[in-house]
Amino acid sequence: MQFTIVGAGALGTILGAHLIASGQAVTLVARGARAAQLRTQGLRLRGLRDFDLPCTVVEPGAAIPAPGILIYTVKTYQMDEALNALATLRPDAVFSVANGVMKNEQLMAVHGAGRVLGCMANVSGELRTDGVVEFTRNVRMPLGPLPGYRGPAAADIAAAIDAAGVVTPAVDDIESAEWSKFAGWLAMFSLAVIARTTTGVYLENAGLAAVGVKLAKEAVALATARGITLVDQSPIPVVSVAQAELPAAVEILRDIGRNLIAQAPTHRMSALQDFEAGRRLEVHETLGYAAREAARLGVPAPTIAFCYELVAGLDTLPRGA
Repeated sequence: MQFTIVGAGALGTILGAHLIASGQAVTLVARGARAAQLRTQGLRLRGLRDFDLPCTVVEPGAAIPAPGILIYTVKTYQMDEALNALATLRPDAVFSVANGVMKNEQLMAVHGAGRVLGCMANVSGELRTDGVVEFTRNVRMPLGPLPGYRGPAAADIAAAIDAAGVVTPAVDDIESAEWSKFAGWLAMFSLAVIARTTTGVYLENAGLAAVGVKLAKEAVALATARGITLVDQSPIPVVSVAQAELPAAVEILRDIGRNLIAQAPTHRMSALQDFEAGRRLEVHETLGYAAREAARLGVPAPTIAFCYELVAGLDTLPRGA
């Protein structure tokens, strides 16, 4: 199977290294210093798996006659630029591992609905300045067809990635999986940037947990208005939170926080890492998308709207090294 991976940050490196090691044909699309780094030292992975592998690298806009399965691993705010550079490609199937759900609409607009798969990545790592990626989490990366999809069987694509070592189940209702994560992720993303502390600490805090509950409840209402059925899944069981009264829902989040404090006391959202490093936040394409969709559909979402304004404002502050 042929794979083309757009972006060679943490997730691009994790996927590329695993697929290459399993014998799949992989082309990485990268640019600038990262592209040069890959040509010199290849893909370097440490943590859950250790790899040092040579790789094929091309610049954005280069001719790729047979892209095969096209995977975008860039940040949400990089999607438009990446899509513009690769708009002429005709992949067999395409998906993005980026946060949120706006990515699917962007992919369909450029590559056509018949080629777009949904994906919810609960896999993570961090790219160091020396080019090594620390592979820290490999929970699951469900993959499935979106409405109108007519490409190769999603189960076959998922099986190839899963066999390579990245946990990738094929699912029938990928929109449910994506939105079930997104509804909880919105709360954790917002609170991470506002509180600027470890995940367990802000979720255990009663006042902040109450804000998280309101965010999750509004996101669930938005998904419901779109006709999407949600399920409880890690890290936040959004259905249970939405159905509970505020005090009980707050305790659900506080229990998650206590568990994180005990088992993963240093865990920080990638958004907080980005914020403290002075990097741009994925705010307009995630939290902003939810605010715009709520307004379009007439779904009351005052907490989402307020947190969007607050986090977007924080994103403009000078910070980082």
